[in-house]
Amino acid sequence: MNFDVSQLGPLAIQYGLPLLGALVVFWIGRIIAGKVYKGSERMFNRGANSDPTLSRFFASILKYLILVAAILAALTVLGVDTSSFAAIVLGLGAAMAFVLQGSLSNIAAGVMLMIFRPFKIGDEIKAADASGKVKEIGLTATRLTTVDNKEVIISNGKIWGGTIENNSSLGDRRLDMVFGIDYSADIDTAIKAITDAASAHPLVVTEPAPWAKVVNLNDSSIDLELRAWCKSSDYKGLKVSISQPVKVALDKAGIGIPYPHETKIKQSVKKSKARDRLARLQSLRNS
Repeated sequence: MNFDVSQLGPLAIQYGLPLLGALVVFWIGRIIAGKVYKGSERMFNRGANSDPTLSRFFASILKYLILVAAILAALTVLGVDTSSFAAIVLGLGAAMAFVLQGSLSNIAAGVMLMIFRPFKIGDEIKAADASGKVKEIGLTATRLTTVDNKEVIISNGKIWGGTIENNSSLGDRRLDMVFGIDYSADIDTAIKAITDAASAHPLVVTEPAPWAKVVNLNDSSIDLELRAWCKSSDYKGLKVSISQPVKVALDKAGIGIPYPHETKIKQSVKKSKARDRLARLQSLRNS
């Protein structure tokens, strides 16, 4: 089979120029998409309450819309009927939607989380039986970091479909802790010792002031509940550090902390019965 070299020119014009034009159109569209992504991300981040995750999400949507438009324009330059192409894409999209309906529900939940923003990156939340600091909010899942430095990945569908507890959104948190004192102790003196210790703690805010009242009368103790406010970021630190100064303050005030007398009595009775049984066994052996 002989190839006519003279046909190269017409073929290059017929097929090469449209192909080159399609590549140029796609290249220009890709450049525009990149610039729009960076510009829109900067624009979304200008606000005082901007969220980096939300900004990247909307910027990505604009970027991919421009890329899709660039692909369709390039196909048009090549002479491809984009209406039939669009029909094929829609058909594939419907089939994928049926197969990946669980993933799509997570994506829909992720979009809702990014639009309504019940929490943002850095917030301390509890959702879907997990708690931790929000590390990343993705389209399908959210990543949390726990206090013991573990990463927890939760699908967005479970988060959006359940209860979300945000411990950081309102600024301050109230710590509630119960301390038991002896029945013989003076209640007013104990309350003053507890509230003074809390007021002197560096993590406790001055307003509202610490508060303590009797909340329960147990078998061997009077329970006093301390309520102290702190910043959300200081909550865990205050919870693990407040007991020591309160104990020191109660000791200085001469307030005793009770032990379970009833348990001690039961233990002594059991020991006495055990000794009696042992004595009887020894007497039987000697006889």
